[in-house]
Parts: sequence; structure tokens; C-alpha cells
Amino acid sequence: MGKIPTSFIEYTELFPTFKEAISWELLRQWSLSEVWRIEMKDEGSLIIKQGKGENSREVSVYTQLLIPLELDLPRMYKAYENRGIGILIMDDLKGKTLEEDPQVFDFIAAAKILSTIRNKSRVGILEGKLTDADHSTFYVSEDSIMNDLLYISRQSEFIEANQDLIFKKALDVLPYHLSRLYKEFPVTLTHNDYHPKNLIKNDDGIAVIDWASAYVSPHLGDLYCLIHSAKDYKIDPDDLILAYCEETDGYGAHDIEWQVTMGGICWTIHMLRQLLEYGVEAIPIAHEWIPEMISDIRVLLDKL
Repeated sequence: MGKIPTSFIEYTELFPTFKEAISWELLRQWSLSEVWRIEMKDEGSLIIKQGKGENSREVSVYTQLLIPLELDLPRMYKAYENRGIGILIMDDLKGKTLEEDPQVFDFIAAAKILSTIRNKSRVGILEGKLTDADHSTFYVSEDSIMNDLLYISRQSEFIEANQDLIFKKALDVLPYHLSRLYKEFPVTLTHNDYHPKNLIKNDDGIAVIDWASAYVSPHLGDLYCLIHSAKDYKIDPDDLILAYCEETDGYGAHDIEWQVTMGGICWTIHMLRQLLEYGVEAIPIAHEWIPEMISDIRVLLDKL
């Protein structure tokens, strides 16, 4: 038997698989989460994830959102969530992330996969595949976004000189645009961290992992994140937008550039709220990211 990491020892009775593993390989570790690959004597390998605090919610995301919506995602074999701890045993996809091997055609494929996920989720929500309670739990309303913006605007210790003007403009103009977003575009699933590090490519195509931050909303922040990341690799945003629109249905491609801009604003507001509430304590360097993200909001507001 491989040596069980300290953070998993107390859960060995709940997860007998831990005792059967012949080795444990640490893949990623942060203050609120860790990911391991375990090798099994007769069954290949599995991925073991543990999330703490806010990151423990990935268990409920899988059980209450992803599985009911019948999405094609890494298979979950067993899960546990209690008192701010979430543990998942999942398929090991054994591929490279787009961050490790960024290729234009893979980013295009990721844009198409995103469109497919949103289409299927939208239909599933309309068909009532989510319970009313689960829909309510994971739904992010326009009021919630405005409340987050107001909260951020009051965190003066993290806001640089003159950045208060950005919040003044945002608080003034966003209500109109959010009202339009929520009236004109259907609610669907938002991954909320659709970056190359969470997109794995293997023989089966592109797989989306790490759903701990997912929720239900109409905004297109996921495509914004993919486009924003792709710029680091000199990938044309227009190619990704075109790929996304080719796979979408109905009204999904309408006014797409405005949708991406609004998605960027909604995503950035959400992430700033998360950083201010959890990230600054967990990741001390996070306070350095905040002024730049506020500046991103200014740039996006200017595009509306």
C-alpha cells in the first residue's frame, strides 16, 4: 500500500480505495485544495481531489448540477462533503492541459465544447432536470452581481487612487446592461474558471475539469476567459468566437461581442469578490492582482 497523505488519513474508512492504492502522486496543491493521482494494483489510476472551505462545493456541483444535466464529464465514482471538506474520486484522464501544450486547434475545440455544454445545460434546465432547490442554490442573479460590485467598491484598502471612479461608472451603467442580459439570454451553466489549466486534451478530445466554482447564469464569462487566455499564445479571438457561434443554437450567437464583454465584467466582479473574501488570506500575493482586475473592468465598461 502506498503512503496515504496526511490530509486523507481520517477518511480511509469512508474510502477503502485509499488503502488499495500502491502509490500517491501529488499533481496540484493550494491552500484550499489538492489533487492526487493514485495508482491501483489492478485498475489503472484514479484522481483524488480534496477541497476545503469554498472549494468543497465541487462535490455538490457534481451531484446537484453536472450529473442531473447529464453532461459528458470525467466520471465521478464516489464523493463526500461535510463540514467544509469535499472529497472526490474520479476518472484519470491522463492528458495534457492546454496550458501545458497550447495549440490553436485545441483552443478552437475548447470554444466548441463550451458552446455544446451551454446548449445542453440550457435545454436541461428548461426541461426541469434541476430541482427548484438546486437551481436556487446555484443561481446567480443580477442583484447578486450588483451586490458584489457594491461590496468590492467599499474595500478601499485594495483600491488604488482614482479607481473609485471605475466603480462609480460601473454602478451607474451596469444595471441597464444586466437587465438586458437576464431578459434576452437564457440561463445556463457557467464553469467560471474556463482557462487552459482546466482544459485537458487526450485521445477523446477536450475535457473540462475543476468545476468547483460553477453556477447557473446567462453570462458568457467562460468564453471571455478562454479568449483572454488565448491572447498569451497569439491566438486570434475572432477564431474562437466563430468556433463558439458555429456550435451554438438559437439566440446564443446574437450580439456576441457584447455578450463576451458582459461575461468578462460578470466574471471579474465574481472573482474579485472571491479574492477579497477568501483569496487574500489563502494566497497573500492575491492582493497584487486586485488593482489590475479593477482596471480590466474599466476597459470592459468602455466597450459597452
